[in-house]
Amino acid sequence: MIQPIDDSFMRPIYNAVDINIRKPEVNASGKKDDTSISMDNGIYNAVKINVDRPAVNTEPKKTIYDYPLYDGIINYNMLPSKVELPAEMSAVYYSNTEVVPAKEENKDADQITVPEPNYTTLEAEKENISGTEEKKTENLENNTDVSFHGAEGNNAIKKPEIIPGEEIKPDVNIAQVVANLKNADYDKQAIQIEEIARLSLEDKNNAMNYIVKDVFLSLMDIANNDTSKLEPPTKEQIDIRKKLITDFMEIEKNPQAKDVPFKLSEDEVALAAKLSPMEQAERNKEYALYTMAILDKVYIEEIKKETNNVVPMTDVPGLSTIVDAVKNNPNLGVKVAAIDALNYIQRPEYKEELNTIYTLAQQDKNQQVVISARRAQEALNKN
Repeated sequence: MIQPIDDSFMRPIYNAVDINIRKPEVNASGKKDDTSISMDNGIYNAVKINVDRPAVNTEPKKTIYDYPLYDGIINYNMLPSKVELPAEMSAVYYSNTEVVPAKEENKDADQITVPEPNYTTLEAEKENISGTEEKKTENLENNTDVSFHGAEGNNAIKKPEIIPGEEIKPDVNIAQVVANLKNADYDKQAIQIEEIARLSLEDKNNAMNYIVKDVFLSLMDIANNDTSKLEPPTKEQIDIRKKLITDFMEIEKNPQAKDVPFKLSEDEVALAAKLSPMEQAERNKEYALYTMAILDKVYIEEIKKETNNVVPMTDVPGLSTIVDAVKNNPNLGVKVAAIDALNYIQRPEYKEELNTIYTLAQQDKNQQVVISARRAQEALNKN
């Protein structure tokens, strides 16, 4: 059974929230620096939960049989009934006195035949071994070729094959997963986030392996990473990207067009596609928000199945980080990812809180954020 751990140090101050993502897809590769854990400082009444490793509550096995205990040895007199025996035997079984048969005098003592010694005993074996050794020595002195043959056929003694036991390893090496999430290489960090998301979407049992405190803290740390001091894209990259967008728009308007406004070389396109460290870190924020939502949905459903209770929004792991991204993150892509994350795990029980968040998001200056929030709210109110 999944058991939430002490989450008092992660609780922000806001009123629940739900998340719902429409089949998020993640494509990347990489890890992140081991930075200090950033706690949510949201201005809402939310509570963040740290979830430790899922644990299963089991009961001790019950024995099938209850054996009676006796203080002494059970004898024949304790049986419920007695068997009728011949008179000469009953004295032995029913009497407390020991019956010893009388010895008969041996009138033919002089005629007793003493059997010959049994040479199948140990002495005989020693004699045979001694004879074999003498014969072996004699053969060696005479340069005789001596062959030794083991047992043959079905009577051959086979040496037992010893197969070493297979080492039992956990399904997921959480320590390695956390190390990958804290890797300084953003591409390696992204690969680990993508793996968690992909495996969790394939099978909820895979997701259960990642619903632990350290994984959630690492994902939250990625989502809260301050990227303001990281290297941004160059002016040349930005100019080339603008030209690419113009070309794409022209092709979209007229697919049959042979000429486009800008004819960019392969090197220019490759330069435009290369992400700067800042862009890599911002991309990983989006991946982390999606992945937390995927794990949260499994967590909520498992708690519901085991306890028939719905986890309060304030107790959903990492939820305050997602809400804070909707409210405060300056990056358009991160905000939209956070709204999609809330949309992915939304439930009727979370409707009131989510409606509040979506309404506030529709006041954003960016039109794309407004559209995403409106769609999420419409989906929520259809249920």
